[in-house]
Amino acid sequence: MEAAHEDLTRVFTSEDRQWLPLVGVPRGEAWIKVIHADEDLGKVIFKFRFGPGCELAPHTHKCHAIAYTITGEWEYEGLKLPAGAIAYEPVESLHTPSSGPGAELVVVLSSDTDQFLVNHLPDGNDIPFDIGFFKQLESMTPEQAEQLAEQMGLG
Repeated sequence: MEAAHEDLTRVFTSEDRQWLPLVGVPRGEAWIKVIHADEDLGKVIFKFRFGPGCELAPHTHKCHAIAYTITGEWEYEGLKLPAGAIAYEPVESLHTPSSGPGAELVVVLSSDTDQFLVNHLPDGNDIPFDIGFFKQLESMTPEQAEQLAEQMGLG
């Protein structure tokens, strides 16, 4: 007798999530909308939006990342990523993403640990982002995200 197969297919949507402003961005504005953060699988899926003229803080990946450009164009380390482009960013890669015209992406992070990214701030501080951080962002309002940023010393 064959064992019953459990269908593990899941559907997640970003429609019930709010765009959260990122603080501590060296130049311009950026927003994130965490669609799903899964502790068991070590995966985070989010949408990301660069405002025009945005440059993020340099960051190091503690995970694998795949970023698909939905609209606009962004770049890092001389690589231009227009709509339809897919970037693969390996573990321990360091880069400083930016966008002249603005862009919207879907990003999938995959980690073998609970660590995902480390932002390197201009003042010399490093801010790590783990699965707990992304899990918190999943259901936050913009006001709650600003309060969290203040608590982290990013306000």
